[in-house]
Amino acid sequence: MSSTVRLVFSMVAEVCSVMEKDKERHAKLYGGLQSIKREMQMAIALMKDKDTECRGAVQEIRFQQLQEFAYDVEDFVEGLRDPAAYGKLLVAIRMDPRTEQLRSIDQFKETISSLANDLKHHQGAEPNQQGEDTDHHQGAAMSGDPDEEYAEEQQLEAMDGPKSKIVELLKPSLGEKQQLRVISIVGCRGVGKTALARAVYAKYSSSDEFDCVAWVIASGCNKKKALLDKILESVRADLASRPAPHHTEGNAPSTEAEGASTAKASLQDILPRKRCLVFIDDVQQVKVWKDTVDAFSKLSSKNRIVVTTSVLSVATACSSGSYVYRMGYLSDGDSKSLFWRKVYGRQKEPPYSLVTDSESIFSKCGGLPLAITSVAKHLNIIGEKLESTHCREVGQNLGKDYLSAGNNNTAVSVFKEMRRALRHCYDSLPDYDHRSCMLYLGIFPKGHQIKSKSLVRRLKAEGLVDNEGCKCFDELIDRCIVEPVEICNNSVVAKRCQVHSVVLEYIIQRSVAKNVVTLIQDHEPVLKGSTTEACVRRLSIQSSTKERFDELDDDKSALRSLTMFDTEPPSDLQRCKMLRILDLEGCNGLDQEFLEGLCELLLLKYLNLRRTRINKLPPKMEKLQRLETLDIRETRVERLPMQVIMLPKLAYLFGKFQLPEVPTKGKEADKLYEFLKKKSVLHTLAGFVTNKRRSPEHVILLARNLKKVKVWCNDTPADAFPDPEPVSSSVAASDHPSSTRRPRSGKTRGVVSQAHYDYPWNKTEERPSNNTDFIKLLKMRVTPLESLSIISSEVCNDFLGSLEGPCTISSIKLRGILNSLPDSNKLTELGRIRKLQLFSTGLTIKDLSALQCLRGLEYLKMVEHNTDRFCNGVFTVEKKGFESLKSLCIDAPKLPKMQFKEGSMRSLTSLYLLCPNSELPSGTIEGISHLANLSEVILHSAMEQAWETVANRHPNRPCVKRQPAEPIGNTVA
Repeated sequence: MSSTVRLVFSMVAEVCSVMEKDKERHAKLYGGLQSIKREMQMAIALMKDKDTECRGAVQEIRFQQLQEFAYDVEDFVEGLRDPAAYGKLLVAIRMDPRTEQLRSIDQFKETISSLANDLKHHQGAEPNQQGEDTDHHQGAAMSGDPDEEYAEEQQLEAMDGPKSKIVELLKPSLGEKQQLRVISIVGCRGVGKTALARAVYAKYSSSDEFDCVAWVIASGCNKKKALLDKILESVRADLASRPAPHHTEGNAPSTEAEGASTAKASLQDILPRKRCLVFIDDVQQVKVWKDTVDAFSKLSSKNRIVVTTSVLSVATACSSGSYVYRMGYLSDGDSKSLFWRKVYGRQKEPPYSLVTDSESIFSKCGGLPLAITSVAKHLNIIGEKLESTHCREVGQNLGKDYLSAGNNNTAVSVFKEMRRALRHCYDSLPDYDHRSCMLYLGIFPKGHQIKSKSLVRRLKAEGLVDNEGCKCFDELIDRCIVEPVEICNNSVVAKRCQVHSVVLEYIIQRSVAKNVVTLIQDHEPVLKGSTTEACVRRLSIQSSTKERFDELDDDKSALRSLTMFDTEPPSDLQRCKMLRILDLEGCNGLDQEFLEGLCELLLLKYLNLRRTRINKLPPKMEKLQRLETLDIRETRVERLPMQVIMLPKLAYLFGKFQLPEVPTKGKEADKLYEFLKKKSVLHTLAGFVTNKRRSPEHVILLARNLKKVKVWCNDTPADAFPDPEPVSSSVAASDHPSSTRRPRSGKTRGVVSQAHYDYPWNKTEERPSNNTDFIKLLKMRVTPLESLSIISSEVCNDFLGSLEGPCTISSIKLRGILNSLPDSNKLTELGRIRKLQLFSTGLTIKDLSALQCLRGLEYLKMVEHNTDRFCNGVFTVEKKGFESLKSLCIDAPKLPKMQFKEGSMRSLTSLYLLCPNSELPSGTIEGISHLANLSEVILHSAMEQAWETVANRHPNRPCVKRQPAEPIGNTVA
């Protein structure tokens, strides 16, 4: 919300600066805006101060009121800045609107002053008005005897396999160096991490394999050494409860140490030469862990620690490789077995009618044990009177009636722990930017795969996050609130994510209550915020009809975001003048009249028309002067209007189209030249088709902010120009054709005549552009590209042949048959290439091993269909080969032979082997133990279990994961 306030603040400042030129005429209006600006600055400061305090119901309401006020002011300022969006009729008939504007400003001043005073005088947190949901789940955790609550949790289904895995990890490994070992159990809240740890604790606490077995809860340990003090206390208690042999002379703690305060004692005093196993439940911060590991590092190297956490970064800080155990959800069979056992209190076959009508319960619980047991306990209360209607009612209303924060009905008190866990996900986020990002996810339906980059662009367009928006989304993934579906390259950024159904139910109720989102789902009633004066700001219509849109009546005027799923769009959006976000992906029924109507939404910043079957964009799109993102992928649009390229704010353009032809001379040519050279902010052009006699490379050459390009090329014979000599991928600005309008004679190496390119489009009809010409233009840019994707065999070969170091393009994707790779000397010079993806090149794995000369390469992906040719030879990596590579991915039907020599791939951490038809690993991979920093191996789901055994024999014990089967050679997107 503070981001929204900052956005309005900047807009007010902009309007004030314009009005400053005519102070006498606009003195009162100017003064009113400045007053609002000052009050909003104060509100931002107060929000930051209060953000660190405990938030109760009253304070939440205050923040919601301030958020609504910020939106109202933003809409008002938009009217001042753009008369076409506000007060157009008054301007047209020469009526002075300032009287009404001043009245509005006075009302705004009164409102913001009142809100600021409320925030200023509201000290601390009010009494808890939301029941037990504000309590942390530590109250229900093991505070004294861990066996007290374990009796019930040990009955969770499918626990034997995970328990055996943890026990195996605790055992010494042959040939392993003696050192402290930490096993981290990580997963979302309610998935059974603590139950698994308790099961392992129960096994060892009753045996003599360890001299000491202790359990502590890390919740609330925010101060330095607070967790260490808890461990000392638990260790003392365990030692005191053990039989006398555990306190023999020579290893017993001294009387002084036993009676001393934890401030004076240490683990070294209490555990000299002892083998200790410590369980630390619910670690949430890395800094809490540091003092603990430092203390244990001074003790016996045979000690073991088991950590449970819901934060991935904490797990990786505590452990590495396979010692990070990721908890999964229960299978459908295990979910039903657990559910019916809890419903009846014993093993019993349920009636067929109950089985049928309980499917919605399993669908929403999604294999989450805490959700399953909560619903089962609730139905268990009904007892013998349980009927199908009870199951249907819980399944339909799980979020609204059972997980909502304010529901303290005794009948649903069994959901207390579930609500605590879900509320902690929200309350534990660092600030309001992160919480806004989480609540925004309520827009998307269950099971929807959210494109992370698209989501961040949406959030930025609405002003909910700043340029660090990606970090907010990454934080949600790190805390297991959002689950990655597809990992992008070698980074932790997930390309697609989705929200677990139970978490989504909670998010929906929370976001609707705070008026973040209004939902129309199927034929269900409109889910809308309870505050009557709140306007509808964001609307999501899911699997419904366009007529449902009319149910909002007059609430459309303040609508700033409209997202539709599997629904025909409304015929008229003219009343939605405040729309910034319009997402119609997959919607049908968009005709030309509808598209022309969209062009009247002058504040639009994000427009998604993907998979909408449109075939033409209207020239009237030039009115969308605020548009930042346009997505027309998978549509029938073949040619892009010049008006779209000329949009001043357009930064992200997606599709598969021909760029517009341009005039060869005159004012229009000059206008385009100046715009591309000085005003265009186009960052991503993905992508366009070049296959015409006059190919429009002017955008590639002149759009100076352009960083990412994707291009499809028709492979036609290049008979117009001779092959170019190799060119450097970096050309001095003084040699760039756009640096002067005066033709120059002569040639620069790799650059054609300046006379020809002074106007890049100034070509005769008889002289066609070809792929060679396109490659030259790529190299002639003053500001180099960062990412390039080419789909064309001929152009891929031309591109590789033209490269000379140092290469300024850091990410390259090539799809097409390659004749060969550049020689090793040239590859060595291309040290700035960081990411390389090769699709269907037709090269052998032996040919591709030459890429190890790319010293700066961090990510390499090779995708091939032709197994016979691809697997010809051995992928041999010599000493110091691929010295910077962090991630290697091979996606093919069959894995080729690979040999890693000692000292090779010293930086490799991730190895992707997505080869479903591979033979057993014996003889296929040689020297995998030489990969010194390997931490994870990702296998195709169809690969034999023996491949996991090979990975487990690696000295690092890398984490082994399975990736779901996907079509080989995914589309380069």
